[in-house]
Amino acid sequence: MPDSRAAAHTMLGRATEISALFRLLQGAASGHGGALVVVGEPGSGRTTLLRRALTLDGAARAVHLTGTAAESDLPYAGLHQVVQALRGHLPELPAAQRAPLGHLLATCAPRPGDTEPAVRAAVLGLLGGAAARRPLLLAVDDAHLLDAPSADALLFAARRMADEPVAMLLTAGPRRAGTSGVGAGPAATGIPELTLGPLAPADARELLRRSAPHPLHRYVADRLLAVADGNPLALTELPETLTPAQCAGGQPIEEPLVPGARLRASHLPWLDGLPETARAALLVPAAAGDTPVGDVLRALALLGHQVDALTPAEEAGVLGTHHGRMAFRDPRLRLVVYHEACAARRRATHQALAEILPGPAAARHLAAATPGPNQAVAKALEAAARSATGPDPDLCAELYEHAAAFTRDDDEAGRLLGLAAAGRQRSGAVEHVPALLARALARARTPALRRELAILQARHRSRTGRPRDAHRLLRDAAEQLTGEQPSRAAELLLEAADSAVHAADSRAAMGSAWQAYRLTRLTGTDLAEAAAVHLAQVLALRGERAQARELLLTRGAGEAVGALVGRAEVLSRLEEYEGAFALLDRVLEGPGEPLRQAAALGCRAWLRLWTGDWTGARTDAMEAVECAERRREPAALAQGLVVVGSIEAARGRVTQCAAVLARAVGVARAHGLGIVLGQVAVAEGLLALGAGKYEEAVAGYERAGALAGSAGIEDPSVAPWAANLIEAYIRSGRLAEARREHARFDAEMRRSGPSWALAAGVRCRALLLEADGAAAPGAVEAAFHEALERHAHSRVVFEHARTVLCHGQWLRRTGQGPQARAALEEALSVFVRLGAVPWEQAVRSELRAAGGRYARRGGADTLTRGTRLTEQEARIAALVAGGATNKETAAALFLSTKTVEFHLGNVYRKLGVRSRSELARTFSAAADRQILP
Repeated sequence: MPDSRAAAHTMLGRATEISALFRLLQGAASGHGGALVVVGEPGSGRTTLLRRALTLDGAARAVHLTGTAAESDLPYAGLHQVVQALRGHLPELPAAQRAPLGHLLATCAPRPGDTEPAVRAAVLGLLGGAAARRPLLLAVDDAHLLDAPSADALLFAARRMADEPVAMLLTAGPRRAGTSGVGAGPAATGIPELTLGPLAPADARELLRRSAPHPLHRYVADRLLAVADGNPLALTELPETLTPAQCAGGQPIEEPLVPGARLRASHLPWLDGLPETARAALLVPAAAGDTPVGDVLRALALLGHQVDALTPAEEAGVLGTHHGRMAFRDPRLRLVVYHEACAARRRATHQALAEILPGPAAARHLAAATPGPNQAVAKALEAAARSATGPDPDLCAELYEHAAAFTRDDDEAGRLLGLAAAGRQRSGAVEHVPALLARALARARTPALRRELAILQARHRSRTGRPRDAHRLLRDAAEQLTGEQPSRAAELLLEAADSAVHAADSRAAMGSAWQAYRLTRLTGTDLAEAAAVHLAQVLALRGERAQARELLLTRGAGEAVGALVGRAEVLSRLEEYEGAFALLDRVLEGPGEPLRQAAALGCRAWLRLWTGDWTGARTDAMEAVECAERRREPAALAQGLVVVGSIEAARGRVTQCAAVLARAVGVARAHGLGIVLGQVAVAEGLLALGAGKYEEAVAGYERAGALAGSAGIEDPSVAPWAANLIEAYIRSGRLAEARREHARFDAEMRRSGPSWALAAGVRCRALLLEADGAAAPGAVEAAFHEALERHAHSRVVFEHARTVLCHGQWLRRTGQGPQARAALEEALSVFVRLGAVPWEQAVRSELRAAGGRYARRGGADTLTRGTRLTEQEARIAALVAGGATNKETAAALFLSTKTVEFHLGNVYRKLGVRSRSELARTFSAAADRQILP
């Protein structure tokens, strides 16, 4: 019996097709034959699939023949191959069938007087006789090239195989208008068809990887994949024409790509039926590529072709027009047509296109028309690159690289290659940059040019995971330029400051930003504003809020997008949220660079997170992530991921939070973004804190604190770890550590902290006073009131609700039921709106303990004051049912572990349970029976 599994493993992406062949052979083996026509483009794998079919069933006899163009006009030439392969069975046939086939075998022509129906019947008899002892597989490759009488005879037999152990497999090229015979379609032939489409993207990429003689750079692989368009032959042959340097992305690749011998052989037959004038004219659209029809027709006229020279090619399906542009139906055919022409004809065609087409396209065709170095061509390419710099940095880089190839001067070539590297950097195609810079440095001779190339190297390192190296290189370059070019030095220092911030080194960032400010503060330029904003950003990052505010107030806001985003970031840290939103809306509503748009979206996402619009924050963050991914901007990507991860943490979505934060960590470590690692640790701590896993929360916040301390970051908005760490210490019973950290944090925030952080510090003081047990109730109440008053000056909604929750818990513990319920219900409304499920559940648990009546989320059941469990027992039961340990429950309720164990024993006895899992399952039922207080 045939086995399809081995074949499926050796043909990438053809498991479905292999299964179809397997079923065909399996049917023949069971005495129920059939036929199948496999149709596909040249190079789609028709022949490979047919040859694989020949190996699927070792028990079947296989006969393999191939149609050829040379014999397609020779009647019965194809049938002669069949009869010759099965001639041993001729004596077994009746005389009426043996005679015409014997004569055909001897003369390669039918007997005079033999009709086509007689020959067809004889062929059917021959195939049935050959399969009498064991199944027969007749495999006909390129059956569309068979002569008409042979094709008709085989199709006649194929339609009558249902009761014969014969499988007929035929392959054919794609259907053309007006064709008949094999491949004309099931409606015309009566035979099922199987169409070989392009390989799936993942299979195509894997086949390309296996076929390449040298490792392929991602950009090079993407280009080959685009041209091959899933065609297996193109995927295996196109990389074979590239040099190792081209495969690695270090050298440009010829356009159009050079096809191999098999691609040419498989595609050239498409041109066989065209008149010579049409074949010659095809070079114009082949050289032009994606070009409007009108421009192609003008080039044809300029080269002396008739206006309708391409009509036969269009009628034959070789060319097509889509949205006013002319293109080859098969992109591989364009490669074949172009490289079949001699170099002189190709240059003449490019020259004509250069005279007709505008802008960068003209420069590229001029370069293709010019052999060897030529300074005029280099200048034309450079001018075209300058015109393309804004809208298309990739095209700009490509033109600069072409220009470098046309100049003999080493420094000029180095300069142009450096400009190409800068263009690739701007477009986000950073994988090109090292090779371009290496080539540029190899040609550069003057110190000034080599310094500029070193600056480009520093920028590349900043984008690819070495921001500390980038900071050092940029500062060194700035020092060399301070005397002669102070503005240029200031620009480099600002870049150095950004690199230092990404590396979580605020001290280095401060030095660079301050020096840039000194160089520009008296100039009144946009650069001066940018320097002031950068310095204010670093000051705010280091907790110097007053200085940051003063610096912003001394300078008017300009229109530079980067300065607007930076100014908005500083305003947000100064709690001037309305002003920050207004600036960001200006940036996002107007045109701007994608990278600036991503930065603005990321900044607004943080603002919305703090001010309680979590849905909007998530939307902005995801859009920033998508934009940063497209532009390959790791810092903006990581910040967007941290916002999403922080929201998931606050909402208690463990799996989603872990996945997003893991991705953020991967980006941060790959690109040296130390500041992100601290932010991730804060989000992980918040997830643990909401789940009541206080020791885990402590570990996360301590890690965040260590990273912030080493970076010199004192602004709590960047990584709000300290107040949360104090609360985690208190909840886990580590009061001495909580007091020590609170003393530090409180002093720091009273010096220059934002209102919300001051409020959080006072909240922690209230929790410490209660935990100590020695403070008067009035002192605790006063601390909570102070915290709530400070929250009133801020819009940080989540932190405010947390303070209200803590206050409600204290009120409930001190027996102030009505006041407690009012506070808890206020906190509940906020947490429900935010979707902060763990915090919402904590409030609901407190409300149960406070004897409140409330509708459950998602149901109409209520809990009321009861008589079976005491209030303390109900509080303990709620926490334990939610998964808290005895130690965590004790910390949360400010009890000893022994007390928790005592009350928990009473809960078990009253509810009739013997384990925590039983308690969790029956707790809701207990509420429904109203046996909770």
